[in-house]
Amino acid sequence: MNRRASHIILAAAAVLVLVLLAGEAASPVLYSAENTSTAAHADPATVQKRSPGNAAAVVPLMDDLLGQTGTLALTIKLKDYESAERDLARYTDLSRQFDRLVVTLDVSGTDIGEFQQNNRQNQEALATLLNDTRRFDDLQRLEVEVRGDDDRHMAVVYEGEALRQKMREGFSAYAKRETETVQIAEHYDVNATPYRESVEDYAEVADAADDWREEIGGGSAPRSPLGIAVTPDEGRYGDLLLIGGTYAGGTPGAPVEVYVDSRIAETVTLDESGGYAYPYSVDRVLAGSHLAYATAGQVYSTVATFEILPGNTAITLALAEVNGTTVACTGNLTTEDDRPVTLAPVLLRVDDGTLIGTETDNNGTYRKEIVLPAGEHTLKAEFHGAGYPLNASESPAETVTVRGEGLSPLPFIAAGAAALGAGWYLRRRRPEESPLTEPHGMVDVVEEVVETPPRVEIAGLPPRDAATVLFRTLRARLGLAETKTPRDCARIAPAHAGFFERYERIRYAGETPSEEELRAMEKVALGGDETAA
Repeated sequence: MNRRASHIILAAAAVLVLVLLAGEAASPVLYSAENTSTAAHADPATVQKRSPGNAAAVVPLMDDLLGQTGTLALTIKLKDYESAERDLARYTDLSRQFDRLVVTLDVSGTDIGEFQQNNRQNQEALATLLNDTRRFDDLQRLEVEVRGDDDRHMAVVYEGEALRQKMREGFSAYAKRETETVQIAEHYDVNATPYRESVEDYAEVADAADDWREEIGGGSAPRSPLGIAVTPDEGRYGDLLLIGGTYAGGTPGAPVEVYVDSRIAETVTLDESGGYAYPYSVDRVLAGSHLAYATAGQVYSTVATFEILPGNTAITLALAEVNGTTVACTGNLTTEDDRPVTLAPVLLRVDDGTLIGTETDNNGTYRKEIVLPAGEHTLKAEFHGAGYPLNASESPAETVTVRGEGLSPLPFIAAGAAALGAGWYLRRRRPEESPLTEPHGMVDVVEEVVETPPRVEIAGLPPRDAATVLFRTLRARLGLAETKTPRDCARIAPAHAGFFERYERIRYAGETPSEEELRAMEKVALGGDETAA
């Protein structure tokens, strides 16, 4: 059978089903907002509105994040490191939730996206402060123990001075973000007071390190024999910065560890002239101020600062059909000066909903094959810049029409099942005969089959659940099938139409019955007068 004939058969089956159901479309079995012709149906305005979804969670999360900065900074200042570890874990978890939400809602280019960038830097700064403060406490205790040993004492002093400078530089960067972060928070009516307090607590920790230097060095910073400098002192993604210096008195070939933001970046060796150098490539690092220092054994260098500048990006997307249902998505991610962004995450947004992840290669190129259902689809590639000194970007939207594979027998089976279902539905909707004839004349439409119904228990149930129990009780007492809807029951048993119409509004319009209504309905369900309902 060719494709054209298959389509004709499927279309004919669909038309047949529609014709069978057309006559019933104006009078559905269940309540619908369109069918409000009688008093038995509630106003559509009483139906609860759809939840706005995850968008409502953004602002509360912002409030939680700012609150966590205040909590974490305070526990660090109080040197309650066990609690600080728990606070940092909580802060990290909230940050991950917020990052996922920002990506899902596609708001990374707004002021919420700016808040996200600042929050990432604040999280990293407070994590570094926790580690440095704990180490600084250790050095203070160690300094007392080694005062009689000049070499060890100077090593402790060098490291303490390096940490002190790190804390001071870290505080400067942290405080610089305060104005922008507070403005965004106030725009969304988020409480920024904990964040302001965290800046004050951070300052006290940095000041305490300054006080210690005054105590041991009389206010003068000791000059370390291990020098360090970053050349140039600023750069963008893809730039190469040189971190190096000299070690007066160092032995050629001795190892020197170079640290960037408290993490070891590389171990290099001293050359014949006592110098060392490490080429630092700007890659996956946040924009803003950064710190570098070096260690040679127990000797610490001073701290050098450098700035990473943010840059713009551009991402492309091209679509190509691989087979009937598979589409190949390819493109490039580059900086504004055409440098490839390597090993970076890329998101493909399908029809403004589903997100599919992939990654660029060493050339900044990505490729991802995805399976789509037949029909027209709109796709967009996005880069959100998490952890990079790069701004987010997205490609123009591209449209692809997926033809789908050849028709299988399944559509024909589905069409046949639909036709059978429609026939069953129409037969089910066929009105039952009103009068029931017996040898000695006419009788009522419905005859109660239970003279003394069992007592029902609705105490403690939610009002709508209680109404459902009473409806089922009356339906069973009247001997009606469980498949009968409230509207069916009202037609078959007109003597109890008021009860069934009230329940229909409760069940399908979302109305909540009062205690008085429930008592009246209970009386009818158990055999009382219908007028009571």
